[in-house]
Amino acid sequence: MKLKIAFVLALLLCYTHTYSQKENPLDKSTGRTTTLPSTTSPTKINADAPQLFGSISEANVHSKTTPIEGVIKGNEYIVGPNDLFTLGLYGFVNQQVPLYVSLEGSVVIPTVGEISVANITLKEAKEKVIKAVKKRYYSSDVSFTLTQPRTFLIKVNGLSQGIYEVSPVMRVSDLMSRVFYDTTNVTNVYNQKFNQAEFFQTQTSMRNILLTRKDGSIIKVDLYKYFITGENEYNPQFLEGDLLKIPMNQLDKNFITISGAVQLGGGYEYSPGDDLQTVIGLARGFDTYAEEDSIIVYRPYINNKGFDVIELAYSKDKKYPIQNFDRIFVKYKTDFRKKVTALILGEVQRPGYYPISFKATTVKELIEMSGGITQNAYLPLCIIFRKYDNEYGAKDSTEIFINQRANDLLVTDKDKQNFDIDIKSRRGRVIVDFEKLLILNDSSQNIVLEDGDIIYINDDKKVVYVYGAVNSEGYVKYVEGQDYEYFIERAGGYGLGADEGDTRIIKFNSRGWYKPDQTKIESGDFVYVPKKQRESFKDTMGLIGVIVGIVGTIITSFILIQNSTK
Repeated sequence: MKLKIAFVLALLLCYTHTYSQKENPLDKSTGRTTTLPSTTSPTKINADAPQLFGSISEANVHSKTTPIEGVIKGNEYIVGPNDLFTLGLYGFVNQQVPLYVSLEGSVVIPTVGEISVANITLKEAKEKVIKAVKKRYYSSDVSFTLTQPRTFLIKVNGLSQGIYEVSPVMRVSDLMSRVFYDTTNVTNVYNQKFNQAEFFQTQTSMRNILLTRKDGSIIKVDLYKYFITGENEYNPQFLEGDLLKIPMNQLDKNFITISGAVQLGGGYEYSPGDDLQTVIGLARGFDTYAEEDSIIVYRPYINNKGFDVIELAYSKDKKYPIQNFDRIFVKYKTDFRKKVTALILGEVQRPGYYPISFKATTVKELIEMSGGITQNAYLPLCIIFRKYDNEYGAKDSTEIFINQRANDLLVTDKDKQNFDIDIKSRRGRVIVDFEKLLILNDSSQNIVLEDGDIIYINDDKKVVYVYGAVNSEGYVKYVEGQDYEYFIERAGGYGLGADEGDTRIIKFNSRGWYKPDQTKIESGDFVYVPKKQRESFKDTMGLIGVIVGIVGTIITSFILIQNSTK
């Protein structure tokens, strides 16, 4: 008997367990039973699941993605029509459904109702929807997440005009790139053919862009500040109804300059409200050797006939207001020594730029730093170029005129003016006898280098350049021991109107002008044959100017020819 009772109880327990697996308890809100999911029947959640979810066509769900900077912040994003959300219910089963915000600014959830979410933050919308759904489906966990930001149209005027599609996660900088550089835009492609990029950089304001909201409020956009600081207030996101105005920068009327010990000195567009900290930021911050508490502001008078000189210390004057046309100079530390470099090219083991010590590194030391010269180096043709010094050029005086190597070419009473032209062609070169320096170890040739010097260790091209009144100007193969007439003959001989008696030899390194009987021709030299009858001073000036230009061009070509002859 006990065995029979036990068997019956076991059957009842098995039945109860099986029933509990197939059926859900009565929903407390409706009293109706919900069948749990199976492999053959649609998933249902509570009694209203069929009404709530139904069947959703994938074709109705947009799959377009929008590039974003990072995670969307719930307290910043403003919800609007056509935002796509995903509503999720989780409990006995998991179910998700996409929901669009309607044109009226609400989401409609069956059995829950219409919930207005437009013009509130994403955080507020989530809280509002979840609270409403939980009142109806309190036994389930609820989620409401933004799946795809909407897009809308805004107007742009100013230097560029049009209507553009944007999203709430786009910033002004994103649209600026599209306006001026979108290659899918036919108009912009056309503009790019006419230096649109240059126009954008030189004409477009980057600091005084205006974003007008639908409510009439105006936000000043400063993209320089945004990229320097990364603060979003200077590069806001868009809302429906925005109007973006892109003005001209007017750098001739609206600018400041900063120089000295900063990373990127130069002229910058001025924006009202700029302070010292802002301007230092525009210049990418201080240089390593900046004396940060020794800054000078030169402020022009209204009549532009002088300056106020204002001394500032960055530590206490960061917020000092800067005015339009101010010139800011950041002093270097008193023990500062400028970082300098020199370039060595040609026949050395390791050509390139090398750091050199200020007012200390010599030519020979730099050659040693580059690994020394190669076996192809030809010392008579080595040369050093130095940056042209305008201050030195302004101090040219008549004593230069006494150089007798050129005097014999001058044919009028305007000798000095003619010779000045010739002198300018030589300036910028440093005369060093590399044979004496490297073979004889002559210390007098071992000059101290300066910032930006270029040393070219040439090879022997074995050519002479013949030009002027000859039948075929150009390079002639150098043959040692031959005189100038040999090379003129190889250049086709004298041309019509040639002044044979006035032929000159121009030395490659010194560019000194000599009569043929005053020097021998070496590899790399020039043979110049002038024309007869220089009728006027004007003609003479023009002729010498042409010669100078030709020689300078030939020198450059002669150096560059190395790569093509190796």
